[in-house]
Amino acid sequence: MSFPGNGFELLGGLAALASAASWALTSVMFGELGEEVPPEGMNLAKCLMGSAMLAAAVPLAGSGPVDGKAAAYLVCSGLLGIAAGDTFYFRALVHLGPRLTVLLGSLGPVFTVLLAVLLLGERPGPAAWAGIVLVTAGAAWVMWERSPDGRARDRRKGVKYALLAAACMSVSIILAKIGVASCPALESALVRMAGAGAGLLLWGAARGRFGDWLEPLKSARLLRRLAAAVFITMFGGFYLALFSLKHAPAAVASTLNSTTPLFIVPLSALMLKERITARAAGAALLAAAGVVLIFL
Repeated sequence: MSFPGNGFELLGGLAALASAASWALTSVMFGELGEEVPPEGMNLAKCLMGSAMLAAAVPLAGSGPVDGKAAAYLVCSGLLGIAAGDTFYFRALVHLGPRLTVLLGSLGPVFTVLLAVLLLGERPGPAAWAGIVLVTAGAAWVMWERSPDGRARDRRKGVKYALLAAACMSVSIILAKIGVASCPALESALVRMAGAGAGLLLWGAARGRFGDWLEPLKSARLLRRLAAAVFITMFGGFYLALFSLKHAPAAVASTLNSTTPLFIVPLSALMLKERITARAAGAALLAAAGVVLIFL
């Protein structure tokens, strides 16, 4: 496999990097909201708001419909990766803070690469494999950095939720790759998000927990902050991630999207006033070298 083989593969790679930066920013935003809003409520509100935003954007894109088979894959991807995976992710944010959660979640691409090889028959070339190894190693190296005192509440529980989130998202990426192959990225993102929202609505109704989940969002201040985070997530995270999956191989798109740890380090310094250590800076350079190899 060569990358980029054409202009669209290059655009797919750039979209994956932009998506990674968006996830880093919204992880900080959602992490702060997680102090006041339950993970399930935050995820449900994100799905409902996000579906509305994507639906409003579809007529502007002027793209075609999503066929039934592709919709089934996308809905399953949404249920696993968004309804379940993002709920676990938000729980991890509460217990670990944004930086460690993002860094631990970077192990997900390891699962995705293996699944892409086993299920999709993708065969990354030597340079791409070397890049994948470097990006993953760099992200893992930063992972061992501890958050500032007072940020982690229950490290063991947070690690469990982060690993569950990574596993769910890895499988959902493969399902999304199959679903988006024959469909427009924006409509695919809408189907995936709506499917996740429907699943959370059914789960909340079965448990009778809507009141507990959404009570904090009666605050206009929290609702505005959540809406801003959701907007960036929808068009910077989900849409660009699906665009990259459509135009670049899943292993490459997923690995480039895993560079979120590179962005979370400076954002944590700027927004959370965390100190950047030499280890974090070195790991960022290592992973950046991996990104260059993937593009080559």
